Amino acid sequence: MSEQSKQPSKQSINFSGGVLKDVQIGGVAGRDLEVTQIQNAEVVNVFSTVKVPQAPLDTAKPLSRDEHRWRKVLLSKVQQFWIDGVLAKSLHSQVLIELGLEERNNYVYTPLEGVEEFPPESKQAFPEGTSATHIFEDIGAGRTLLILGEPGAGKTISLLKLAESLISRTEADLNQPLPVVLNLSSWSRQRKSIEEWLVEELFDKYTVSKSLGKSWIVKEQLILLLDGLDEVEAKHRNDCVHALNQFLQAHGRTEMVVCSRIHDYEALSDKVTLRSAIYVKPLTPQQIDEYLEQAGESLIALRAIVNQNSEIKSFASSPLILSIMSLAYQGSDWDNLPRSVTSEIFRQRLFDTYIKRMFQRKGTTRNYLQEQATLWLIWLAQEMSRTSQTVFLIERIQPSFFQTKFQKLRYRLESGLISWLFFGLFFGLIFGLLTTLSSWLIFGLLLELKFASTFELFSELRYQLFQGLKIGLSYGLIIGLIVGFSGNIKTVETLKWSWREAKSIFRKRLILGLILGPILGLLVALSFEMYWGLINALIEGLILGLRYGLILGLLSVVIGGLRGPDMLNTFQPNQGIWKSAINALNFGANFGVILGVILGVIEKSLLSGVFFGVSAGLFFGLIGGGTTCLRHFTLRLMLYRMGHIPWNYARFLDYAADRLFLQKVGGGYIFVHRMLLEHFASMELESHQQLRLR
Repeated sequence: MSEQSKQPSKQSINFSGGVLKDVQIGGVAGRDLEVTQIQNAEVVNVFSTVKVPQAPLDTAKPLSRDEHRWRKVLLSKVQQFWIDGVLAKSLHSQVLIELGLEERNNYVYTPLEGVEEFPPESKQAFPEGTSATHIFEDIGAGRTLLILGEPGAGKTISLLKLAESLISRTEADLNQPLPVVLNLSSWSRQRKSIEEWLVEELFDKYTVSKSLGKSWIVKEQLILLLDGLDEVEAKHRNDCVHALNQFLQAHGRTEMVVCSRIHDYEALSDKVTLRSAIYVKPLTPQQIDEYLEQAGESLIALRAIVNQNSEIKSFASSPLILSIMSLAYQGSDWDNLPRSVTSEIFRQRLFDTYIKRMFQRKGTTRNYLQEQATLWLIWLAQEMSRTSQTVFLIERIQPSFFQTKFQKLRYRLESGLISWLFFGLFFGLIFGLLTTLSSWLIFGLLLELKFASTFELFSELRYQLFQGLKIGLSYGLIIGLIVGFSGNIKTVETLKWSWREAKSIFRKRLILGLILGPILGLLVALSFEMYWGLINALIEGLILGLRYGLILGLLSVVIGGLRGPDMLNTFQPNQGIWKSAINALNFGANFGVILGVILGVIEKSLLSGVFFGVSAGLFFGLIGGGTTCLRHFTLRLMLYRMGHIPWNYARFLDYAADRLFLQKVGGGYIFVHRMLLEHFASMELESHQQLRLR
């Protein structure tokens, strides 16, 4: 097929005596089209781009036990995170007004949009009571939908109500595709393909293993509910649309819904290739009047201001803004409300008043000083805006949160120093104690009572501890340097061994061990040169290096076979860091014993082998998960000293959610709305810091 035939055609097409239904031209399913006249010369060109719809997925095949469980876990998480955590607690629920919808199919690209029968712009209103769920269900197979609207109009609420309906449907039949809610804002950080981005997001947001996530994407088993196209960085937004279109071209049966602010979408040079588009209409003046009238005496002053100022009334046409107005000015009298101001000034004062009132709100969590809490929320909003984050996870704080080179250098030095001291002291003490204990047990303390006095016993212990600290600090320095020059912090949240994973890296790791083993053996042997002589030390080092290089190579294969379960059932704040620490200890205990048995057989001393094996297991385990915890601790410590976060961050974020600034989404947090995030991000951090110091 030629390159031209692969591209969607925009030419005018006339047919006669028929209807073209649900065809795909250029990979995009077309809507029903009344046709009036066929021009034979054009028929070949048209149908050279028509793709026969693919057969529906085979849903009759029974699910495996694991697949059944994973699907239930994912549905439970989407329900818990987005329906129970966001939709049920949304500020929009304060304004129980039915949202009006309009058809806006001219905002999506279809290859038939050049047909003369279509008007240049379609703003046909749907019947009263029609929801986004109804519209999505009516589209048919391969459903895709674009939801547009003004800020705070209810786009996300419409999306989540659709998600709620789809969850109920899939729970009744787990063979159905799985609805999953994601935010596109994170795409601009690395700008990968949508397939790669989905794998990462499923892992980060829902702890779905990358292999399972990739399988679901390839088999087109997901319904993608993608919010926040407008939250993608403006300079990358067109690229994101292009990536979405490429994904839809390759995965024609995957159903998708995309949300965006209408003005940001109109500024794009490209359109998404979706089947249909709707616009969430602003509240009408009559709806605003009815709501304020039903509120009674508590909002009588607000009602008067809104009716007097047409600009403010237009601003109140957003359900979110009307909700915030109700919360901010409930019970306020005439003198406390701004009058004769523009909508922009009113907006600033409204959000300032809302913040003040929410700090006064009675909650169930510990109170914080308003000035201090405001500083922390400003910093959080600014960092989330700068790094294109919608859902904030404590364990995902990265060194990139430091903006100056000095701060980043300071972090590298501090994390390296802390790692050096921790590993040096920890392993030095462990090595010294195990060496002393093994010598006592093996060389006669219990059998021959070798030490005649307590003084000799403690002298031996002191000597071994001193030697252990020297070795520990030497190797700790290497670890410190590695930590200091590491990149992003990666958590080790799951631990499971897979023979398939181990087999795939067997040859590479074994060769690496046989190369590095002799090198390390020679380096260690040189430290004993004064006792053995140079030649003997080199020979002994080479032999030891080959022997233990083989052991380390095999051990690294065992370590490489570790992977996480396909999905975790729970997700709590900072879970990744705690899991990293626990898994490090688990690895050290379990694989240390295995290594110890191997060493014991080789050295013909099982007890000595277990002692050294456990210490080595702890060493490797803590290097994996322990360095993650130390780097995260150093990062949090620096941010705390800089005044950006409190010491107990999870408790403060729960407090902010209790005061309706944030909402909890699984183990993460989102601002109750992007407009509130933008307001906090626009506040001057320095001026608030100076105000706090006065």
